[in-house]
Amino acid sequence: ETGSFKIIVHASNPNSKLTKEEASKLFLKKVKRWKDSDEVVLPVDLVKDSPVREKFSKEIHGRKISSIKAYWQKQIFSGRGVPPEEKKSDKEVLEYVSENSGAIGYISESMEIEVDTVKVVEIVEK
Repeated sequence: ETGSFKIIVHASNPNSKLTKEEASKLFLKKVKRWKDSDEVVLPVDLVKDSPVREKFSKEIHGRKISSIKAYWQKQIFSGRGVPPEEKKSDKEVLEYVSENSGAIGYISESMEIEVDTVKVVEIVEK
């Protein structure tokens, strides 16, 4: 279905499962370091007109992209943080994640990955 996604991390990342809440906190930078490794989390988003991002926002954050944008405007305004870098394509997200060991991103469900550089994280209930 359009906009289906999978969440990916660097192949060396010890985490293979996340709850929606954990994933959301990583992408909103509410959690700054990976559990078990102390590595700084480097989330990356797709651009805001991406259907994959829309689906991701709805399923992981339970919010529309506009409300995520508003969250980041508040963070920026209060000097608390800046939003994740935005990439134009799945390919750019893949490259970023494969080059940064703390990175987490999401790409289209159908996008092929190279398992030696990135891995898919399973989203679990609890």
